[in-house]
Amino acid sequence: MRQTRIAIVDDNADIRYTLAEICKLEQWTPFLCENYQDAERLLQNGGADLYLVDYHLPGMDGVGIVKRIRRHNAGVPIIVLTVEEKKQVMESFMEAGASDYALKPIKAVDLISRIKAHLQFFKQSQYYADSAKGINTTMLDKICELMKKNEGYLSAADISGLVEITQKSLYRYLKHMVQKNMVDVKYMYVEKMGRPKAVYRLIEDSDGAAATCPLG
Repeated sequence: MRQTRIAIVDDNADIRYTLAEICKLEQWTPFLCENYQDAERLLQNGGADLYLVDYHLPGMDGVGIVKRIRRHNAGVPIIVLTVEEKKQVMESFMEAGASDYALKPIKAVDLISRIKAHLQFFKQSQYYADSAKGINTTMLDKICELMKKNEGYLSAADISGLVEITQKSLYRYLKHMVQKNMVDVKYMYVEKMGRPKAVYRLIEDSDGAAATCPLG
């Protein structure tokens, strides 16, 4: 069985070493990238299962690298690691396609939890890659209606309880809704040292109507 491949894109040798050691503890294979050129070579040779990307990098900053990764793979998890706390920096990364954002210095337990959560979600997404298969329009409408009534972000467990379907079945619908830009996804920590959980919010247009898309 192939080990999980984690790309580490950071120009600081000490940080690359530390992150690589964390990956090895979890039996993940680290791929060290010092700059954009290293990351590009990795992308051209199969890429990674998850990317850890720094902001301040020589040649092309982290935002540019996130955009480049997204051109190769629309769904692979990308976690940004940076000392920057400015809101505009965080927003620029999220707009570029980053999956998550964490401030340095990184705590090993926190980073491992984030990586595991994103890998799990990505695996589930890949399992339901053809999201239109098995989508029942009546159930989809029911999910949208209940999410609209319950404002804010909901976990898969919350939604599953509301619509009374299994979480395994629900993930197929959530994957479809993410692909069709019907829901926004973010990650939240419900316990101080627990794993982050994906939560979902229905996207509405300027008139307050739920976003809708055809199945095809």
